[in-house]
Amino acid sequence: MTTAIPLKHWIKGALESSSIGNGAAALSPAYFASALRIAIDLTRQISDVEQLSDSGLFHGIASLPPPFPVACIDWADCITVSLKPHDEIGEHGESSLQCPSPASLSDSTDDLDELLDKIAQEIENDETELPNENQDSTGVMKQHGSNASYFNVECARIFYCNVPANRVESSMEKLQRIYSLGLVFYQLFSGGEQPPVELLVVASPNGGNLAVVSASLEEGEEQKPASCSGLTYNDFASTLNMSDVTSLDGSSLLGGILNDVNVEHYESNNGYHTTSSSNKRQALSSRSRQNVAPSTGAIIYNVPVDCLIMKGVPRRLCDVICNMIDCINGDFMGNESYSGIADVTSDLQLMLDKPSIYLHDLDVDKLSQTGLELNDTVFERNDELASLKCSYLQSIRGSAELAIITGMSGTGKSTMANQLGSFITANGGVFLSGKFDLQQVMPYSAVASAFNSYVDVLTRVEESELAMMFASKMRMAMGADLFYLIQVIPNLSQLIHESSTDIPPNQDDCVDAQQRLQYLFCQFVEHGMPIFFLGACRNDKTGSDHAFWKMIEDVGAFGFKTTLVKLNCLDKDTVTHVISNLLHLSHRLVGSLSDIVYHKTKGNPLFVSKMLLSLNREGLLRLSLTRNRWEWDEVKIQSRKLPDDVATLLVHNINALPIDAKTALGVLSCFGASTACEVIRALETDLDLNLIEPLNIAIVEGFVDKFDERFCFCHDRILEASYSMIEAQDRCLHHMNYVPFATDISFLLWGTQTHSKNLLLGLSLVALSLTANRNSLLFPAVTQLNLGGPTAVPNAEKYYQIAYYNLIAGKRAMELSDFSSAFSFFDHGMTFLRKKHWSDQYDLSLELFNLAAKCALAIKDLTSLTMICDELSRNARKCEDTLNSSFVLMSALTHSRISESVQFGFRVLSQLGVHIPNSSSRDETMKLISQTKSSLDGISLETLLNYRILTDYKKDMAMKFLAKLENSVQQTNTSLQPLVTIKIIQLTVEHGLSPMSAIGFAYFGGMLAELGDIQEGYQYTKLANALLDKNHSNEIAGELIFLSAELRSYMEPLQVINDCRLQGQATAMAAGDVHWACMNKLMCAGTLLWHGGNLSGVREEAVSAGLFSKEHNHQTSLPYIITFQRSISRLIGDEDEAVNTDLLTRNVIENKNTYQLVIVYFQKMFLSLVFNNYDDMKHSAEKFFEFNMPSWHLLSAHAGHVFIGGLVSFRIFRETCNPLWATRGEAFKDRIHIWRDQGYFPNFGSKSFLLEAEEFYSNGNIERAQVLYENAISSARGHKFIHEEAIACELAATFYLNTGNKSMALKYFTDAYRAYFKWGAFSKVKALYAYMQDKFGTAEGTSADFQSILLNTNSLKRSHSS
Repeated sequence: MTTAIPLKHWIKGALESSSIGNGAAALSPAYFASALRIAIDLTRQISDVEQLSDSGLFHGIASLPPPFPVACIDWADCITVSLKPHDEIGEHGESSLQCPSPASLSDSTDDLDELLDKIAQEIENDETELPNENQDSTGVMKQHGSNASYFNVECARIFYCNVPANRVESSMEKLQRIYSLGLVFYQLFSGGEQPPVELLVVASPNGGNLAVVSASLEEGEEQKPASCSGLTYNDFASTLNMSDVTSLDGSSLLGGILNDVNVEHYESNNGYHTTSSSNKRQALSSRSRQNVAPSTGAIIYNVPVDCLIMKGVPRRLCDVICNMIDCINGDFMGNESYSGIADVTSDLQLMLDKPSIYLHDLDVDKLSQTGLELNDTVFERNDELASLKCSYLQSIRGSAELAIITGMSGTGKSTMANQLGSFITANGGVFLSGKFDLQQVMPYSAVASAFNSYVDVLTRVEESELAMMFASKMRMAMGADLFYLIQVIPNLSQLIHESSTDIPPNQDDCVDAQQRLQYLFCQFVEHGMPIFFLGACRNDKTGSDHAFWKMIEDVGAFGFKTTLVKLNCLDKDTVTHVISNLLHLSHRLVGSLSDIVYHKTKGNPLFVSKMLLSLNREGLLRLSLTRNRWEWDEVKIQSRKLPDDVATLLVHNINALPIDAKTALGVLSCFGASTACEVIRALETDLDLNLIEPLNIAIVEGFVDKFDERFCFCHDRILEASYSMIEAQDRCLHHMNYVPFATDISFLLWGTQTHSKNLLLGLSLVALSLTANRNSLLFPAVTQLNLGGPTAVPNAEKYYQIAYYNLIAGKRAMELSDFSSAFSFFDHGMTFLRKKHWSDQYDLSLELFNLAAKCALAIKDLTSLTMICDELSRNARKCEDTLNSSFVLMSALTHSRISESVQFGFRVLSQLGVHIPNSSSRDETMKLISQTKSSLDGISLETLLNYRILTDYKKDMAMKFLAKLENSVQQTNTSLQPLVTIKIIQLTVEHGLSPMSAIGFAYFGGMLAELGDIQEGYQYTKLANALLDKNHSNEIAGELIFLSAELRSYMEPLQVINDCRLQGQATAMAAGDVHWACMNKLMCAGTLLWHGGNLSGVREEAVSAGLFSKEHNHQTSLPYIITFQRSISRLIGDEDEAVNTDLLTRNVIENKNTYQLVIVYFQKMFLSLVFNNYDDMKHSAEKFFEFNMPSWHLLSAHAGHVFIGGLVSFRIFRETCNPLWATRGEAFKDRIHIWRDQGYFPNFGSKSFLLEAEEFYSNGNIERAQVLYENAISSARGHKFIHEEAIACELAATFYLNTGNKSMALKYFTDAYRAYFKWGAFSKVKALYAYMQDKFGTAEGTSADFQSILLNTNSLKRSHSS
């Protein structure tokens, strides 16, 4: 049960319970917290009643007079405080500023009648249960066992006077209530002291003249303020005409007060105050002042503030109390006085919610030194930040997450990223950042910067288990290729400690160096800690058709969830909230300033922050030391012409800097968003010009930051503003020379001085970078020369010098595997060449064009590549000079126009004296193969392995063209593929070994195996692998490993072949060879299926292969993977996935790619065989044989084609008796026998037995067929080919069923059922069960068998469902 006591008794008891008397110097925290709860409860109560009155709920209800508290000078006698029982005291005590929200009358119920009844009852209770003023409050509290209950405040209530019904209330009466409550707050927060008599101002109910209680009391007479306890409205009104209340002239009274306040608090001599634009408020102010009677120099504001501050009341709360009391005078406090009780409630609520901002005093000592301070938390975007935090937390739980922040310039993207970084760091993570700089060509600058910082973190804990484990994984995964990664991430060398990484590998021994580096980056990320990627980009730089959004869409296909956060400009209310938080003033007080700022900035956060700082810097927004708050001059701010955009404002602010600082910012802007400190120091040394110190001034002023030994502009708009201040016509020269006037760069930047001495600093800095071998100097130096352009070159000889520097920079970028930057340097270098450069600088021109061609291939710019090659072919002095560019062009055409690529390659070979016939019959080809074998018979494999090295440059290039043509010719003109292989062998025998010789021997081995001599072919495949190991030719490694694995699948256990394929994938990626990496990955899934792997695992591998091909946009392997996935889905029973892949399969059929069609119809034929769908099987088989073309190379897929093709052929023969199908079946059976006899028997034993069984069954040899079926089943089971066991069991069961032996048929069907189940072919299991039930369900003696099968089937359904 709660206890209600009068407010004055509560004040006395609370002070005593905290051992503080009325005269104490300061209030206790517990007292102050409880007093603040009481204060806000009272304002809410009055506000709720006023809202109900304004809504008209009380009018016309005679029985319910409006419960308006009538203004008087001693409301404290009309207020009670309700206390909770002692056992309800909170766990953490009572000193917190967080009080329970009082129940609002307007929120009590949703039903209007119930609401009115409740209010009437509360009024009645207020009239009948007013506590006795003489009650012993101490005694009351003792009932609860402890005086601590004084601070356990539940609520505070005002007991209302009886007011005549239907009375229309004036606005002045609302202000009088605020004034009355202000007097209560004065007593409450002063510890019970009575307000000075000068403050006891009341007004007549009709809003007439103001009156002041006389300050002239008789000597010894005690002041007795009027009380409203138990008074009616008429009683209170009559007190205004008491004889001791006189009407005074307020002008002298207020004049004296203002004179004092101007000096002590307002500092109005400088015009600083806060204002609002309320016309209504100004009118009220004028009317109030006109009605003030003159008086002597009594002080209203100064007296209570000193008293309250002495009690430890914060100045913010003192201002609230003064403004409330001032309401009786209308506009005494300018526009800070209150116009309604709701404003008071709002201000007090802010103090409760955010005491550190709106209640506690400012640290004026600090702020007077630093001025206005803005940090990352000023512009609160809590919802957006929460979504990023959620995405990050999901990522560390294992989810694949990616977050992107977008928005216009200045909307706070970087700020939000840094806020997330602080959250990550606080939770034990590491936040890495990097920025792409469009103005500066620095290879992989953003990614390299972030990863370099990451390695730096690991290096600091070098001896930790994490660091050592990471270094070990890097060495194992990359080996010597770590060299390339260290070039981009230099700190990695400190962690690896591997001497081999100091030796540069062969730069040309790579298919695509850029792809190689991307692969190494992936390995770096994969073996390190989990990484959450967050990106930020500008909306105006990345439209909806930008490649960036295509990338985001692509990563979504790999299971990544993208969280997109879009930052817009702030709305007006948010700007007000931001300024309110920043200045520690309520929204009401900053409204006028907020209107001005929003009107100019349109809510752009960068513009808002820079404008506020600019106002503070110019003294228009400043700190008042005496009032402990921020003040501004609204009139001066509005009269000042403010910039209409942030760029103009920033230029204005930069112009306010010292000339040296402006100069330094201009220099820095020419280098882009950030510049290494060593570059600036080099400029200082060469120029004898001070740059570091002026940049430190710019750092203090908030234009530049410095971290990780780099000067960085705080925002792109600051960079743009600094750069824009350089005259447009002078920028080229400025970039060319960096700072062309050694002592007075300011002339060029700002036009303030004139000098003619011109230093070619750009050239000297390049020279310095070459001497020091520092890329960090070279790239920005050459970039500056390129930004200057040819028009800024001072003399003719410098053109070629700058072109040469671009050549060096481009080659350095190629070493870093950044071919995009390298191409940019080469392209700029070519623009500096003069008209006669082919005659004047042939070697320089040739190298520039050849390397530019190689880079154009890497970045897939076929248009530029074609133009470069045409230029080379027209101006080259000899054929050899065009070979590199021609090879690059042929390689580029391979990806898009393969037939054109083959024809181009043949033309180049013809120029080199290597002729390939346009056609060749099979007999002619077989004759060439026989001749080649004879030429090799006299050379042992050991001799070939140690053969002499090819030294003829033209022949060596011919070998490269031939090796590149191997795969292309196989796809365009199969009959010519053996001729290309043979030519490689011939050139090797005649001229010596080339790295490409290994490719020739690998293809030659596959050719011999296809012709029937698997063992000899296998020997040449092993020779090819030995040559690869000896020469370490990464350029061909992926292709060679793929070829050798194809033939090894015939000679070695299938279960181990995938180890070879995975090695091939990794090796190919390490060389940037995406094509052969994808092909190796594709065949991993195929091998897993044909050696009998569980279908769920096969599906996972197929999905992985599909994602890998999609990731690298490899269109060659994707159709095969899609078709393969369709088959797996059908076998498992995932019909939805099967339908999706069916659509893609139909697209393959419509495209009519012969090689893809063979695979599509083979898979259809295979599924039809398994599901016993004869019509589809026959149709697919006919299509398969229609499109299947003879091959000159034995592939692992041929084994499956021959095995399934043979089974289908014998089945169709039994149905049609067409001898063509019998012939096909026999031919396939014979090929399997050859592979069985020459190759690895377990891979082909069960296949051979089953094809023989089918052949004997088709020919009517029942006894022989029985034996062979059993042999096939036993062989498959013994060598763990579960899929072959299942197929063999079902075919045997069908054989026995068709020959009348149902018991044996049931036995084998049951075995087939179990094998399919073990394989994971759940869809086939269900179909087989239905078939068996149809054939054997009613047969006598089969119930027990079927009971077992039924149990297995039900178990299968439950398992598959889960």
